[in-house]
Amino acid sequence: MGVISRDKNQINCIYASVSDFGKQIPGYLKSSDKDILLKDISKTMPSTTQWHELIENASIDAKDIVDFSQVENISEQSDLDQSGYVNVIENNPKALSGAFIVNGDKTSYMKTVTEVLKYFDVDSAGLEKTFHTEDPTISKTTDDDKFV
Repeated sequence: MGVISRDKNQINCIYASVSDFGKQIPGYLKSSDKDILLKDISKTMPSTTQWHELIENASIDAKDIVDFSQVENISEQSDLDQSGYVNVIENNPKALSGAFIVNGDKTSYMKTVTEVLKYFDVDSAGLEKTFHTEDPTISKTTDDDKFV
């Protein structure tokens, strides 16, 4: 059992509001039908144990969470262990290159809005139709449809 709370009806998002991606993600998460818990690391930093749990559950390399363009004296060629990369983020929150999304047993690390939309299985209603032959569908046709 981990130290991060998990609920299938709630989305926990660990992100940095000072990054470009971090400024966008809260709006996209609010389009889901679940409760949202946003944890901005520029205000409240997760514990080292929580960082390690997030990285392991997302099945990624700790190096993947660092935006090296935001950090001085370190590069992609640097050879740090997991704790070293976590330390980089703890000392420079803007260097977090994406966001961790925790929903129930599922933990994902995302770097683009496209990944966030795929994660929530958002419909692109009407896009399968060509606009010159049919009008697009702009309202729900089933209970499972989600619009952004």
